[in-house]
Amino acid sequence: MDTPEVAVARYAAKVSLWALYCSGGSLIVAAALLALEIRRRLDEGVKLAMTIMQDGRMYGGIQQDEASYLVASVTNRGSAPTTITHLVLFNYPNQFARWLPKWVTRWVKSQRPETFLVTTGIPAPPPFVLEPGRNWMSAVKRTPELAQKIESGNFYVGVIGSHSDKTLVRRAG
Repeated sequence: MDTPEVAVARYAAKVSLWALYCSGGSLIVAAALLALEIRRRLDEGVKLAMTIMQDGRMYGGIQQDEASYLVASVTNRGSAPTTITHLVLFNYPNQFARWLPKWVTRWVKSQRPETFLVTTGIPAPPPFVLEPGRNWMSAVKRTPELAQKIESGNFYVGVIGSHSDKTLVRRAG
């Protein structure tokens, strides 16, 4: 039989072991909640996705349209609205020029891209408020000059929105 001091010590050891298990469980739960909060913060806001059709054709309507179009379709997959302010087309002189910093292209004129501003859009031209879960499209008539630029492989389509300083850019070709 144990003395009262030893019995109290064993009881205290068992209690402290249970306290350690509870603390470990609380640590696991807190870490999981922190991970979920970080994921939620990263997922909220504006998330734009853009697809490019190089040779789109329009069917239906009053007149038959035989022309082909370069079509950019932008979808807001995020949880906040944004305003699409510009749709731009970039024709770079080569693949290397796209990755040059802007301060280099300011000084080296041969590496500057040709830039074109598109002023059409469906359902409305820019500026256009793009709500979450909504889609916006713009079409540019495909001319022989535009087709040649697309086939060079250095032609890009960009969307500028009010939510960010960066342009969402996709290659057209």
